[in-house]
Amino acid sequence: MIADLADDRGRLSILAIDHRDSLRQFLRPDAPESLSVDEITALKIEIVDGIADLATGVMLEPEYSIPQVLDAGVLPDGVGFLAALESQGYLDDPEAAATSVLDGWSVEQAKASGAASAKLLLAYRPDGRLAAEQEAIAHDLTDACHAIDFPIALEPLFYGLTVDDDRGALVVETARRFASMSPDLLKLPYPGHRAACEQVTEICTEHATSDRPMPWAMLSGGGSFDDFADQFSTASVAGCSGFMVGRALWGDAVKAPAAQRAALLREQVRPRFERLLALHH
Repeated sequence: MIADLADDRGRLSILAIDHRDSLRQFLRPDAPESLSVDEITALKIEIVDGIADLATGVMLEPEYSIPQVLDAGVLPDGVGFLAALESQGYLDDPEAAATSVLDGWSVEQAKASGAASAKLLLAYRPDGRLAAEQEAIAHDLTDACHAIDFPIALEPLFYGLTVDDDRGALVVETARRFASMSPDLLKLPYPGHRAACEQVTEICTEHATSDRPMPWAMLSGGGSFDDFADQFSTASVAGCSGFMVGRALWGDAVKAPAAQRAALLREQVRPRFERLLALHH
């Protein structure tokens, strides 16, 4: 249940470490494939070990962290996890092909892994070439999860945004389309201002039912931590139920030399997470 990823007030404080292709490009932009499986796995275990006790949930994926993080015993008791469903390959050309489930993985296997929820990321723009296909995939996988009583979080990930785009209108329209699929959680970027955040909250409330609430949480999108904290402060006041934060939180620590990582997790990343916790409404 999504409630297993929230605190007793329904607030979501999610540590995101389900990155794969994006992590390779973030750490080794000139040679992403040089980052080994063992390096990725060790990095994720170290982040969870250093931060997850502050979180209400963690985002994992089946290639490098399910079951590796679980087997390492670093996920604290009472902290649930979301299991990513999507395959990789969307970064270079988001409109090359529609999203697919990772080979050898399924909603049934995700549930069997012990996850509290599935998560589906889709490269998306409501005016994009693949919008209808991506919506159909999200709808089908939401139905597949619900058929086995398994929650799902939908994460439409915007691409190709320019200064001419109306960010608020794009996020609100996306929220409207995806909320109609009855997901258990929407993960969305900051829509640009408080009024748009309030519109997203209203949309989620309209589509919620007594047995299936529909909170929304704000993603960090790899920007600066200070910007994300300011944005979340606004969104939280406007009804956003929480945050799902990744590189904006721990990016500086993982880019540092390995010998400095533990200290940075302790002295920089944990205080950042605690700052976000204090912004919850």
